[in-house]
Amino acid sequence: MDLRYQDCTVLHVDADGFFAAVEQALNPALRGRPVVTGAERGIIAAASYEAKARGITRGIQLHEARRLCPNLVVLPSDYEAYSLYSQRVFGILRRFTPLVEEYSIDEAFASLDGCSGVLGAPLESVAEQLRRAVSAELGLTVSVGISLTKTLAKLCSKFRKPDGQTILRREHVPILLARTPVGKVWGIGPASAAKLQALGIATAADFVRMDETAVLRLLHKPGHETWRELRGRRVFPIDTEAKRRYASMMKGHTFSPPSDDPRLVFAEAVRNLTAALAKLRRHGHLAREAGLCLRLKDYAAQAASAPLPCPTSHDCEVAPILRTLFDGLFTPGQTYRSTGVWLGGLEDGRNRQPDLFEETPARHACGRLDAAVDRLNRRYGQNAVAPAALLHGKLKPWHPRDAAPARYDARMEGESQRHLAIPRMTLENPV
Repeated sequence: MDLRYQDCTVLHVDADGFFAAVEQALNPALRGRPVVTGAERGIIAAASYEAKARGITRGIQLHEARRLCPNLVVLPSDYEAYSLYSQRVFGILRRFTPLVEEYSIDEAFASLDGCSGVLGAPLESVAEQLRRAVSAELGLTVSVGISLTKTLAKLCSKFRKPDGQTILRREHVPILLARTPVGKVWGIGPASAAKLQALGIATAADFVRMDETAVLRLLHKPGHETWRELRGRRVFPIDTEAKRRYASMMKGHTFSPPSDDPRLVFAEAVRNLTAALAKLRRHGHLAREAGLCLRLKDYAAQAASAPLPCPTSHDCEVAPILRTLFDGLFTPGQTYRSTGVWLGGLEDGRNRQPDLFEETPARHACGRLDAAVDRLNRRYGQNAVAPAALLHGKLKPWHPRDAAPARYDARMEGESQRHLAIPRMTLENPV
């Protein structure tokens, strides 16, 4: 135990209105104005606090958002910029402690165990220094919570949003729990909250007063772990390892205007497949199943999946399966607005024993081709080298939602190059 900080050493940092805040940091003229992202989808992906004050929330459609706020600033999402800013926030956090868990793109946990001597400051000053560093260097605000466990620290960071901090020591835990509705606790979903509320459990304080056996019987192991965390008993460790195992991967994209041209819709599906397989290879995984979802203009969805001939991450082996799925789903005369591709049945390909009859010369050629394409795309940007089917994407008429973020004309430090369009050769399925 850290003698100075005792057991109050779990820190949670949560960026405030992250995507919209990054846009305001990139363009200071947008500060103080209601800003949302998601122009490319027609649905709000993120909203600034100024937009939230007008009743605009994530997931509502743009026309509804503009009705609520006529002077709304609507921007396309710039996920590369958000990722870069995310890594910079985490980099600042690592100046305070090396034990950082990147929980999501806009939040992280960290352990301050053993750091009091190095930091030489009370917890309140540590939280303030962290917030000031992010604000001064990135133009963003973050909220910070520090407490005994991850669950309590996450409650603390939400308590004084935006741009706030809460340090919750053991003696003050009952006060915060009494102010927290049980449905607002991290780890208590709507179904669990409904079960608790039916028993008269309204707050987190009511929840921790429940008998341990009753908690286990009602909410099983996950609910019991949350119950213990709220009581100040550390159950969830700080996981500093990057995520290495995935059960599935999915890529989707909404395009405007909607289209009934099969060449264009298929090009969008192939774009998603290429991105999903590139990510699969980065993580050393192989897929046993591929799936496709086509969403109509009225938001109705049609989906199908199929097993792959063998576990693979090769474009040339999955693309023919995607073509078959597409031909079975696409209905002439229907108008489509988005496509989604998923890869399932994933397994770690780095330690897999190859099958003697799977390793054909053609498969080796596919692997070499994918490796060469991945190297070029890492150097010159996503889809610098891409399937020739993506050329049919040019059939889509330009739409205001296609407008690239203004900052694309000036790359940020650490950002890849873009806009080198080279068609890619597609091989026949060798299996």
